[in-house]
Amino acid sequence: MKKLVYVLLLATFCLPSPQLCAQEKAQEKPKTEERAKPAIPVKVQFVLAEYDGDKKISSMPYSFVAMADVNRVSLRTGVRIPIELDTKDQKTTYLDVGTNIDCGVTSEQEGRFSLSMTFERSAVYPSSSAGDEKMEVIRPNGMPLIRQFRASENLILKDGQTVESILSTDPLNGHVLRLSITINVQK
Repeated sequence: MKKLVYVLLLATFCLPSPQLCAQEKAQEKPKTEERAKPAIPVKVQFVLAEYDGDKKISSMPYSFVAMADVNRVSLRTGVRIPIELDTKDQKTTYLDVGTNIDCGVTSEQEGRFSLSMTFERSAVYPSSSAGDEKMEVIRPNGMPLIRQFRASENLILKDGQTVESILSTDPLNGHVLRLSITINVQK
């Protein structure tokens, strides 16, 4: 009789109850019904245009394909310029000059996409503007001046939409920098 009681007690505590099994299946059911979003390839294009008044001076395009809802894309392009720290000891360091873009794309409802981006552009400042000899930039100790343009933004865009999202004016020469962004879903 005691053995039978021990066996029944063991069976009660060791075997899962039907209620627990039903709860586990109920918890597992939504997981199997959830569908993962398919990765959508989206081509992202950035164009940084520089204007002197109404005259376009330069247009620098950058483009890449990002997988929506999957990863962030980083693009780095430029040069490293030597900067002399100490002429007596001939100590030199290098400074990265160019363009850095970090971008992520997330799919939203109704065919829209959320774009999160950081855009940085640096360049060596010219000593004088081409054709404008009046504007002379003073360089301390002959060292180059580095021009900076940085922007971070979150946008909602539709397939094929272009947005001029950032407009900035260079304080030294008055040139206007315009950053436009276009996205296109890749088929």
